[in-house]
Amino acid sequence: MKPGMFFREALRSIRANAAISVAATVTALIAVFILGAFIPSFMYVRSAVDAQKAKVDVDVYIADSATVPQVNALREKLDGLRTDGTVAAVTYVSKNDALRIMKERLRDPSVLDELPSNPLPAKFNVKPTEAENADVIVAAVKDDPALDPSEGIVYPETTADRLLTAAKFVQWAGFALIGILLLAAVLLIGNTIRLSIFARRREVEVMRLVGATNWFIRWPFMIEGVICGLVGAVVAVAMLWGIKVGVVDAWAEGADSALTKTGSAAGTIAFPLLTLVLVGAGALLGAVGSGITLRRFLRV
Repeated sequence: MKPGMFFREALRSIRANAAISVAATVTALIAVFILGAFIPSFMYVRSAVDAQKAKVDVDVYIADSATVPQVNALREKLDGLRTDGTVAAVTYVSKNDALRIMKERLRDPSVLDELPSNPLPAKFNVKPTEAENADVIVAAVKDDPALDPSEGIVYPETTADRLLTAAKFVQWAGFALIGILLLAAVLLIGNTIRLSIFARRREVEVMRLVGATNWFIRWPFMIEGVICGLVGAVVAVAMLWGIKVGVVDAWAEGADSALTKTGSAAGTIAFPLLTLVLVGAGALLGAVGSGITLRRFLRV
């Protein structure tokens, strides 16, 4: 049989079982719409968390009494961490540089001019390649003799731990929700296809009696599922585009939040690529849902 005949049979089935076909299409629409809203939201949150993780650094303060060989030994130790990939960058900040930075941050820097001497210690500002490496850096230099006894090592330990916990939660929760959503969509679409098969069960039984192969029977139903999935996906994409243009873009232009300042919006998926993903997902949901149902129905 030619492919065109399968398509005509699928379209005839859709017209003959309009209510069931609409139910399958609406099911695909809802699933794809939720998936389309969730994917960029998940990527946005993950990008925001990654942007905050990138800000985690470690300040290793140097004692005023530290000798030049001790400071050089500490630098070599940090450079070794950079060589093995634990550290991305090591920056030396002298006492004078630390005082200058402090003056730039104060509204009235003249108050520092009244100090008899510079109280700020020199330091190494260490940027880890990953926020997880902050603890490795601390463990490597915590007993170094060049460390300042009062300041020592300073880094946002609580913030880093919370960011790492949030990143893991976002990752696993996102995968779990997407998996549950896709499974639910497949089951719902499969159920609507099952109703379509049940409505035509006598026709299917006759085809099997006259020797029709399972694939001969299966193709029109699978095409029907794909069509319903595609139509639902296209409508869902159109709705998402309207929300993007009318709500999201307007909010992004006027928003002045910490998230937008991090540039995390750039970490979301481009809408043309999202469209391809969602249309493909709609077709796949229809094919898989109908395929699973047909496999069970045609099993001898």
